[in-house]
Amino acid sequence: MKISITARHFSISEETRAYVDNEIKKILKIFDRIISANIILEKIKDYEYETEIIVQAPIKTLTIHEKDEDLIKSVDLAVGKMIRQLKKYKGQFKTKHEKFNDDQ
Repeated sequence: MKISITARHFSISEETRAYVDNEIKKILKIFDRIISANIILEKIKDYEYETEIIVQAPIKTLTIHEKDEDLIKSVDLAVGKMIRQLKKYKGQFKTKHEKFNDDQ
């Protein structure tokens, strides 16, 4: 899986980059068929950050946006939302796959 971490309008420290990378690995534990993940960390104002996570899975691209005053908190909220979306997608993916096998 390809992971890309981008910071816009500010420079990201190595420990923050390592934290984000570790959080993204949690997503892999939920759904192992992810093709790529793009994480965009953006400083909107002096006091607000936005985290955008774009995950390319088979057949579908999942996108999450989350804003907060704290960068780490916005990353945590975005990862939590992405995990919920992936669990839902994984359930749909399994259901369709099982139906296909039953028809044969």
